[in-house]
Amino acid sequence: MPCPYYCLLLDAYCLFQMKFSLHSVHGGVRNIDEIHKRAVRAEELGYHGIFLGESHLSSIDSFQTLASCAMITKRVLLGIAVTNMVFRHPTVLAGAAASLNEISKGRAILGLGTGDGPVYSQGLKATPMREFEAGVRMVRDLVQGKAIKFPTGNVGISFYLRPTPVYVSAEGPKGLQLAGRSADGVILGTGFDLRVYEWAKEKIREGTMEAGRNETDIAVVAAGMLCVLDNGDEARKIVRNRIANRAHHNFRFTFETVPPKELEGVKRFVAGFDVMKPMEDRVDPDLVNDYLVRRFSIAGTPRECIERIEELKAVGVEHLMLTPARRVYGETVEAFAATVIPHFQK
Repeated sequence: MPCPYYCLLLDAYCLFQMKFSLHSVHGGVRNIDEIHKRAVRAEELGYHGIFLGESHLSSIDSFQTLASCAMITKRVLLGIAVTNMVFRHPTVLAGAAASLNEISKGRAILGLGTGDGPVYSQGLKATPMREFEAGVRMVRDLVQGKAIKFPTGNVGISFYLRPTPVYVSAEGPKGLQLAGRSADGVILGTGFDLRVYEWAKEKIREGTMEAGRNETDIAVVAAGMLCVLDNGDEARKIVRNRIANRAHHNFRFTFETVPPKELEGVKRFVAGFDVMKPMEDRVDPDLVNDYLVRRFSIAGTPRECIERIEELKAVGVEHLMLTPARRVYGETVEAFAATVIPHFQK
C-alpha cells in the first residue's frame, strides 16, 4: 500500500491538474437529442465541464438544456457562459441558477455578462457597469442563502439551497476589477496571450484589494477557440472566422492589451466588424490576422496545442474553457481528448 504521505502529495497534485471544459456544446444544434449526445460524450472523454451560452431565441434555452443534461450525466460541471440581466431580472437568474444546482446535485455554475449580440439585435443596450455589479451582488447573495431587502420586506430563496458559484465574463479593466470585487470567478475572454493573462490577473487583483478579498478566492477560467488537426495551418484557418466575435468583445473596451506593432491591424479589424450580421459574417476573414488567431485560440497539431497549454500552465492557468469550431466540432472534441488531454493527466 502507498504511504499516507504519498497519498497526500498525489491528492495535492490532482487539485492543480489542468482542467478542460467545452463551451457552446449546443452551438449550431437545433434539437435536444444531439446536445444530450455531446454532453454524455464529453463526460465519457474526461472533460471537466460543459458550458452553454445564452443565444436568445436562436438556441434552446440553456437553463432547461443543462437541467436535462444533469439527468443523464454524473460528473461534469454544468455552466451557463454566459447569460445577462437585460432579459432576466437578477432574482430570476438567482432562482434559475439555484434550481439548476439542486437538479444537478451541486454541479452548476452561473456565468454573467452585460449583454451582447442577442441584446443588440433587438435594439436593446447592455447593462451599465454600475447596475451590473449591483445585480451580480444580488444574485450572489441570493444563491448563498442571503435575503435581499425590497420595498415589501426581505426576500430570499426558500427552497433547498446549494450555494452556486457566480462567475463574471470580463475582458476590459473595469469588468475584471468588478469581478475581483463581486464574483466567485472570472470567465476570462482575453485569450491565451501570456502577457495579457498577467495584465488581467493584475486587474482582478486590484478588485479584490478594493473589496478586502483574497485573490486566491477568485477562480479564473481562460476561454478561447479550439481546433486540433494533423495539419496545423488548416486548423488555424478553420478558427479564423469564429474568433472574430470573441476578439471584438475585447477591443470594445480597450486597446491597452494590444502590442504597438499589432495595433493598426486590430483597429482595422474592429472598424470592419458588424455585430448586427450573422456570427460567421460579421467581419472579412482577411481582417482576422495571425496575431488574433494566436491570441484567441489554441489551434494546430496536437503537439502545437500541447506546447501552448504548457506555456499557460507554467504561469498558473488551471482551467481552460474551449470552444470547438462548429465545422469540425465532433472531430475536435475527439482529437483533443485522445491526443492532448492525456498529456496533462500523466
